[in-house]
Amino acid sequence: MKSDKFSEGSLLEHLEALRGTLWRCILAIGIALIPALYFSADILAQMVRFICPPELKLHYFSPFEPLFVQLNLGLAAAVVLAGPVVLWQFAAFVAPGLYEHEKKAISGFCVFALLLALSGAALGFFFVIPQVLIFSMTFATAELQPVIGLGSFLKLIIWMLIGFALVFELPVFLLIPIRAGLLKVDFVKKFRCIFVTGIFLIAALLTPPDIVSQLSLGLPGWLLFELTLLIAAKVQKKADSPENELEDDVPDTEAVVPPEMPVVSQVHERSRLAGRSGRIRKL
Repeated sequence: MKSDKFSEGSLLEHLEALRGTLWRCILAIGIALIPALYFSADILAQMVRFICPPELKLHYFSPFEPLFVQLNLGLAAAVVLAGPVVLWQFAAFVAPGLYEHEKKAISGFCVFALLLALSGAALGFFFVIPQVLIFSMTFATAELQPVIGLGSFLKLIIWMLIGFALVFELPVFLLIPIRAGLLKVDFVKKFRCIFVTGIFLIAALLTPPDIVSQLSLGLPGWLLFELTLLIAAKVQKKADSPENELEDDVPDTEAVVPPEMPVVSQVHERSRLAGRSGRIRKL
């Protein structure tokens, strides 16, 4: 059930709680920034050693470019390290306003989304990005030598990791509106070809123009899409089952009815409020 303290609090109290949550998130990132900056040079060296082919040498074109690159890398590493704390802080902020089944649903979606994002980022980092750099070296000739800047290298890695993580979030983007009743599985199946084409188009934009790299992102995205449809069909079937409809009609003993109403009217009003409450909770 919802917390009375949260539901009865004023807007200023909620804003004050939100400000405290934001400050704690910033503090967590600031604390994580200390070791992240300290080890940023080692992290960068390991990334270059693992991702870059042996014949590829990185360069920097301004005196302080390595420093700025290490600062950006340290900040990105701090955000990743403090990510669980940040998610926990925001979950603690919204939890008092949720029912128990809503808390469980959101927790499940958060864990599912995190695992998908990590899987996509791991696929991009350990397989696709090294292939991208190897493919770029095929353009080198005796007259044309690659000179890749350190800043461009880091920007490529960060944006490709973000792209892979977002593509792997496709199941979450589909399951949430389907679970809420805003989207139907039949509608998605009807336009399956458009969704699949969009997945491979995104894969082509995020990867180099070779078939191996494009399929390495497009095929997992397609498989995730088909798996999402199977899961979504079961979720929608469960949401539309007669058992849930009967649950919606169960009177809610906490429904507030004016005491001056007749007994028959009170029962009718209580049933109407219970049905509306059940439909909202089901979302």
